[in-house]
Amino acid sequence: MTPRSCHEYEEGLLAFRRGCLQAPNEVSIWTKFCEVELINTVKELFNITSLREVPKSLVRFENHLNKPVRIHNIFKVANDLSKDSSESIENVDKIQKKKSQKDSRVSKQRKWKSNVKDDQTKVNCLKREDLDIHHQYAEGPFFTLADLVLLPSYYIIRQFFGEKLFQTLLPLSHKWFLNVKNVKEVDELYNFLSTIQIQPLEIGQINFPDVEDVSLYKSDPKRHNPKKRLFTKPDDIEKALNVLVEGMELDISNLEFEKTFDWEDIPDGANPEAGHLPDERVERKSQQLQNLTLAVLDMAKDGDHIVDFCSGSGHLGILIAHLLPKCTIILLENKEQSLLRARDRVHEMGLKNVYFFQCNLDFFIGKFDIGVALHACGIASDLVLDKCLKSKAKFVLCPCCYGSIHATDRLVYPRSAAFKEMSIEQYLCIGHTADQTHKEHPLTIRGARCMAVIDSDRARLAEEHGYKVTLSRLKPLSCTPKNNLLIGVPI
Repeated sequence: MTPRSCHEYEEGLLAFRRGCLQAPNEVSIWTKFCEVELINTVKELFNITSLREVPKSLVRFENHLNKPVRIHNIFKVANDLSKDSSESIENVDKIQKKKSQKDSRVSKQRKWKSNVKDDQTKVNCLKREDLDIHHQYAEGPFFTLADLVLLPSYYIIRQFFGEKLFQTLLPLSHKWFLNVKNVKEVDELYNFLSTIQIQPLEIGQINFPDVEDVSLYKSDPKRHNPKKRLFTKPDDIEKALNVLVEGMELDISNLEFEKTFDWEDIPDGANPEAGHLPDERVERKSQQLQNLTLAVLDMAKDGDHIVDFCSGSGHLGILIAHLLPKCTIILLENKEQSLLRARDRVHEMGLKNVYFFQCNLDFFIGKFDIGVALHACGIASDLVLDKCLKSKAKFVLCPCCYGSIHATDRLVYPRSAAFKEMSIEQYLCIGHTADQTHKEHPLTIRGARCMAVIDSDRARLAEEHGYKVTLSRLKPLSCTPKNNLLIGVPI
């Protein structure tokens, strides 16, 4: 095993809880910068011969490096760094003391007294921005995967600018680059990058663009967040719903499935009753799983590859794998601990038809026959739908978190041509209203209709791709407030 670098977080390159770049770029400003925006900047530089304005992404990273570090347990980290510094001073004192004793005998020195606790008390009393923790690396004082991802792009960018001009225009980025370059474990990568020869751009008088002076952290309190200003006022909701005309909304069907199963015949590893959930939670979870599983059983055939997207601990996928032993089931999830729990249960059951993929949705490029997702949050349901449409796969989706949908580089709302007359503001208003489906609440009926509106848009998109789509609801409705079920089959 490769030893951990002294520059790394104590949990390694993936940092705290192995979460570095774990969030998909559709929901994470930081991941999007590292995986999409900076790479797009490099591509743009390759397509020009002269430069008159510093690319916005480079200014954003420069601003990011100038802002206070935001990491988990920052006060503990500050204490640890302060302790390390104190121990280093103590070691130097001991060495000097030994040296002086060799030179001549001296009177007994008073025993050195550590002031680490005093230092820790001082650290805990400081404000976050006053802590002596800086952006030595992209995410703070520790070298992470993000630095490795950014390094190749910034090497190319420095070549385009020239080292001196890069240092002049972006001093903090230059300092960060040197810090990463000096990490011993990066030598091999840097030597490879050094073989890349790039002609510098023609740069004369260069301007800086207007860029919001905030960090690339989503939690930066200075960041403008238009979502906080979005309210579901009754008048706005009414205006949005009035845009709907006949034929836009899908009728809700009452589906009955031919195949069924008995929970008493399901082994513990695939049965929610074997877990540690309260009885009421077990019953509702079982009902949710049964609804989606019956839909899959109704459309699956031997040899099918079925992907359980955003699988969590694999409750749905493992149940399907048990009931369809001649099909291959793929559990796709970006959280390691969830997949490890799923893997343990699969091994205990002795299932041979289950595979595990730990990655974000956009990194899965395999072909499959059926895609399923139970409560994939917000835009994740749309990403799953897009994967299914691209693979011409059947789909069974129970969406969730309608209020968190938002446009991205790859997702435009409304999704279908049938809903094109609706503005994005009206669409998001309906999405927020769709989350008002609390139990026995007077707004629940309106919330349920808004859920159906958003899912009708998704269904119309699938129809435009040659699918037959039905919109139904889970039974009983009480098993979850988010109880819509979209089922699509290519015609």
